Amino acid sequence: MSENNIEKIKGFNRFYTRTMGLFNLYTDESPYSATEALIMFEISSRNDCTAAYLSNYFLLDKSYMSRILKHFERDGLIVKKFSEEDRRIQYIELTDIGGEALTSLANKASLNVKNMIDGISEEEIEVLIESMQKIEKILYPKIR
Repeated sequence: MSENNIEKIKGFNRFYTRTMGLFNLYTDESPYSATEALIMFEISSRNDCTAAYLSNYFLLDKSYMSRILKHFERDGLIVKKFSEEDRRIQYIELTDIGGEALTSLANKASLNVKNMIDGISEEEIEVLIESMQKIEKILYPKIR
């Protein structure tokens, strides 16, 4: 791959990160970062979720994931339950408080996206979504 192509992709990444407001998407009105919000979402979406799964899924250091999960426990967002088959495994679940926090974060994220696409024609939004799906399709095999 040429250096020029690498620079173009890096430029798009910077543009997209800034456009989506990923650095301040949740922190403006929330004690939770974008990373923490994504982790909460994954916990809510997955049965038998474990810390090891989350570390692997998000490509995060296990000690960093552990600190995040301890923060969630202190805030009452999650509970850990031992597996009945293997007591070494602890499954993570959102509590009602965690579900409320996630709903609030999801609503804020939806509002941010709504504001981002406000004023863009339906046709352009369709092109945008198709382009996003194409990027996802191309890159998905690399992150599996």
